[in-house]
Amino acid sequence: MKAEGVVAELSGAFAGARAVASDLLDLFGLEAQHAGLTVVLMLACGAAGALLFAAAWIGLMAALALWAVTHGIGWEGALGAVACATLVAALALGGLCVRVSRGLAFPATRRQLRPKLEVV
Repeated sequence: MKAEGVVAELSGAFAGARAVASDLLDLFGLEAQHAGLTVVLMLACGAAGALLFAAAWIGLMAALALWAVTHGIGWEGALGAVACATLVAALALGGLCVRVSRGLAFPATRRQLRPKLEVV
């Protein structure tokens, strides 16, 4: 076999491998771009959902206040009850966030990575 033939074959193999790697990087880039757009869409939908939820909560509390007033409770009492209900809901959500956030510190991973002290 000629040396030039081996060099040509190796050159062709390397060119093929380079083309495959380039195609994989292009695919990765396109998928990363798609993932980024999907995350932006998810964030936008989350923000819109939060606004819609807030509007629904305000409407529900207004309806509750109007119902209370039509049943003989004064405006002050109705608005105070609505404010208390909103405060209780906010505190419950805040407590839930605090409780759930404890897992964000990777406690099991940190425990495994911590050096073990040997007692002699």
